[in-house]
Amino acid sequence: MSYFLDSNVFVYAKTNDRKYGECCQRLIKRVYEGKLSAIIDSVILLEVANALRKLGIKDVEDVILAILSLPIRVEEITKEEITQAIRNSSLSPYDSLHYIVSKRAKAKIISADKDFDSTGERIDPCSFTS
Repeated sequence: MSYFLDSNVFVYAKTNDRKYGECCQRLIKRVYEGKLSAIIDSVILLEVANALRKLGIKDVEDVILAILSLPIRVEEITKEEITQAIRNSSLSPYDSLHYIVSKRAKAKIISADKDFDSTGERIDPCSFTS
């Protein structure tokens, strides 16, 4: 089973978030060790960069390069998926796109974002046990 990692997993790991920091760091360590098959899409990388920039993090490029160095599959996005994401009104266009990509890849979403609960596909980073 593969798991789609939402941008907040990387942001919370980097910022050592009080609630999710350790859980997200453990997830990323499992990806690094090859114990967790993970995927993202290219938009995730931009979301992480933007969130960290807004938080005043200085080494944003290093963080993105570190993510890219992980054994993680980066899924390409099609024009059709972008159009479909924009039409979905139950999630933000970004979240909708991630959901569409995760479905195509047959992956469950690991995210702290409860907006994904409406899909029935979200696993909380601190609840992940596989």
